[in-house]
Amino acid sequence: MLLDFKFKNFKSFYELTDFSMFADTSKREYKERLIKISDTKRAGKYILPSMVIYGANASGKTSIIEAINVLKQIIINGTVKKQIKNKAITELEICPFIHDEKKFREPIEFEITFCENEKIYSYKLGILVSFKEDKRSVAEEDLNIVEYKEKGTSIEEIKTNIFKRTENEVKLNTETKVLELLEKDASFKEDAINLEKTFSQNLDQEDLFLTTGFKALISLKIETEILNWFQEKLTTIVDFNTREPLMMFEGAKDDEKTMYTNKYINKLVKLADLGPQEIGYMKDKNTGKYSLNSVYRQKGTKGGIIIDSKEIESRGTIKLINFWVTFMEYFKKGGIFILDEFDSSIHPELVGGIIDLFNNPDVNKNHAQLIFNTHNPLYLQKRFYRRDQIMFVEKNEETYMSDIYKLSDLEVRNDVNYMKQYFEGKFGALPFIDFEEALEK
Repeated sequence: MLLDFKFKNFKSFYELTDFSMFADTSKREYKERLIKISDTKRAGKYILPSMVIYGANASGKTSIIEAINVLKQIIINGTVKKQIKNKAITELEICPFIHDEKKFREPIEFEITFCENEKIYSYKLGILVSFKEDKRSVAEEDLNIVEYKEKGTSIEEIKTNIFKRTENEVKLNTETKVLELLEKDASFKEDAINLEKTFSQNLDQEDLFLTTGFKALISLKIETEILNWFQEKLTTIVDFNTREPLMMFEGAKDDEKTMYTNKYINKLVKLADLGPQEIGYMKDKNTGKYSLNSVYRQKGTKGGIIIDSKEIESRGTIKLINFWVTFMEYFKKGGIFILDEFDSSIHPELVGGIIDLFNNPDVNKNHAQLIFNTHNPLYLQKRFYRRDQIMFVEKNEETYMSDIYKLSDLEVRNDVNYMKQYFEGKFGALPFIDFEEALEK
């Protein structure tokens, strides 16, 4: 479960930007859909199950998703190094604020807070980018365990540091609380002094300490837990059209997994009224890869014809099916879907139905989350989103810096028409272009 994501000096976001999934507990609407993460009697810390992001073209909406994806790919691969063989890292757009030479030389910062296996981790990463030398390096790393405890009528955040890493030095925390977490005894305090020295002398400026020294000699268990969250629970899609299908079938026996998956795909095809055809994953005998295929029963024949779904189905149908299969998995085990223009090519009523699933605690029992950006104003309705579930992105015309804010940050009553007020320009984050003037000139 994603709790919070902060980033700074990434693309058009120069100032520290806080993309928070924490609910505004002062807002009373639809409290039942909130996810409680703190065990307190009088006060509670709550998380939102979904979020929608609005803004004009080039305002920075996609950059938010790109920032989370950049951090994900770096942690999974354990490096910021540009490698010809590793396209996932080499092709990442890791770019600081470009409109100011001084800011351009400052480090990019990412900090993510998430919950996994009843533990809350906070991981911070700083990256220096040199375009002259075509090089990236790690400027800092910081790993913490987070707790939320009751203090009077409010909730206090308590961070316990596990390690800090700068460009040239590593510092380990050997407090009793941390030793218990690392499953180390008191003798580790003496070992830690030598380990810090060894780590500091052998730091690779392009590789993460989290996935190298910390993993090898401090805690494989914690590193694996963090890595699994990024690999198994966090899905970030910036450009759906360049992706392969989301489902993988490694180790499938006798097509059991495809039969199971195809059964639920065909259920979706009927419920969404996508057509009379059957759609499912099939294995290519030559390549061993799975692809989406459609079976059409033809009049005048006993059988049917099998066609690659990409050649005959609409983009929206293929997109919906690919997402639906993964949605089902996330509702079973929990996970976070963060998508750029998820609703493009899909009818708003279908998207609305999916939003309802994430917001429904009776269905979404394992706290899956959905975050996407859009230009479609139809989701600016109370039935879909609370005020703290609607986020706006706006870019300053003079500084070219982007900023984010929630509808709940503005003085807006719950009973007003959000969509109408948005088009009246009361929330900002709207494009204003005089095309007539452009043609005249």
